Amino acid sequence: MVLSAEERLKQMGEWLKVNGEGIYETRPWTYQNETVIPEIWYTSRTNGQEKDIYATAMSWPNVGTFQLIRPIPNVNSVVSLLGYPGTFSYTKATGQGININIPAIPANALPCKWAWVFNITNVQN
Repeated sequence: MVLSAEERLKQMGEWLKVNGEGIYETRPWTYQNETVIPEIWYTSRTNGQEKDIYATAMSWPNVGTFQLIRPIPNVNSVVSLLGYPGTFSYTKATGQGININIPAIPANALPCKWAWVFNITNVQN
């Protein structure tokens, strides 16, 4: 099935309703993408002294631990998925980075169909 330009624009609008926070009024982060998982792209926003990192995943990560090397969490960091209620637990990775615990989320409970945006607040870097 070939989508019309109008259908694609509507889909883009639906995606931005959920994930616009990770796009609008953000800047490129120190790192453009992830070295371990090249399908991860970063943007950032500074709120006062806090820095929020947005990690856009082009494919949904497997259930279990999702490791990102670039963001370094601190004790006040919070990890969430834009459009999804609640937060995700995490641990600081050995060496550098963050291990995000991805729970089993049914496909119909995901906030969007394409490219999911994780928000990591209060990172060290």
